[in-house]
Amino acid sequence: MSHGFYVSGILPNQYSRFCQASNIGTIGETTLNSIFQKYAPVVSQLVKESYETALLEEIASYEELQEGIDIVTDARHGTRKNSMYTDVVCLGARTHKVLRVETISKVDCTSAQKHELIGTERIYEYFKNLRDEYEVKVRVHCHDRNTSVNKFIRINGIDTESTNDTWHATKNIAKEVKTICSGPRYKEGQTWHPELSSIKTHLYWAMKNCNKDPVKLKLSLLNIVEHYKNNHEHCSELSRCKTDSNYEPTKYLIKDPKAEMLLGRALINTQVYKSPTDYIHCIDSYYVESFNNAILQYHDKRINFSKQVYILRTSLAVLDWNEYVNRQTTSLKTVQDAKNPRKQVQVKILKRKSYNMWSKIWGQLVQIYLDL
Repeated sequence: MSHGFYVSGILPNQYSRFCQASNIGTIGETTLNSIFQKYAPVVSQLVKESYETALLEEIASYEELQEGIDIVTDARHGTRKNSMYTDVVCLGARTHKVLRVETISKVDCTSAQKHELIGTERIYEYFKNLRDEYEVKVRVHCHDRNTSVNKFIRINGIDTESTNDTWHATKNIAKEVKTICSGPRYKEGQTWHPELSSIKTHLYWAMKNCNKDPVKLKLSLLNIVEHYKNNHEHCSELSRCKTDSNYEPTKYLIKDPKAEMLLGRALINTQVYKSPTDYIHCIDSYYVESFNNAILQYHDKRINFSKQVYILRTSLAVLDWNEYVNRQTTSLKTVQDAKNPRKQVQVKILKRKSYNMWSKIWGQLVQIYLDL
């Protein structure tokens, strides 16, 4: 019962209410605390083994390891406001498995905004200590444009390229471009123009096809204006506007010089154009954001846990994620978007979880009690 309570991620009051409603017995708080003292070390040892296995799998996915591995990091606060704890998560860019989680508390630093930098420093220290055994070097480090992390990599002379993820780069572009696509009638042609529309997809394409060349990325961004003017002279040879003889623009063509000026100014003011070297790798933080979402099964942002319980729940989330993140699919199903009925998307049906890790925890816990 206690094992099921821990691995399920439910809260103590939920466990108590469930048992009372089901009219079954409950384990007392004293007994749970006694079991916790033996349970936590077992999970701690297994999560260390999981980190090592995930790192070896990430290393094995590279043909030339001399350059190093690629990682994606992100910080997650334990609660919505005035968080006591912050998890800095490091995932392998290819295997998508958790390589390390550093939990920073306000005991380490009173400012929660500085926790990500402290966690990142500890992650690099962890890799440094493993270097003699695994020869671990970080080639590309992707994060959500934390300027402190950028500065840490630059100042400390680490042989690592700092890159920013594409989602955070483009999420504000939709808002910025919206200001030049619509507005009050009396400012039409001054601050906005009806011929302009979203360019978010085009920015993704430019980052993905720049071949890690910052100059080419900037030229591709500037060419967006010419593309929407139906001038495809400098468009990529692989673009549909050049390969399809029946190509017709799906958006309004820019004919007014004022619209051209507004769009060009908006592109130059984007963070991607200002710092092209930070986006040439075109790496997204989808999986690390997904992990931050999956960990909510074990961490309720409304609850402040003690440090021991917080670390235990984080470790259980890591074990869960590393076992199932790349599991195979059984089939595909077509789902219709309610907001756009004409859009149908194929969704993967994943294999059912086997929970082998929970069985391993239970086996080691039973062995501890048998040895007493």
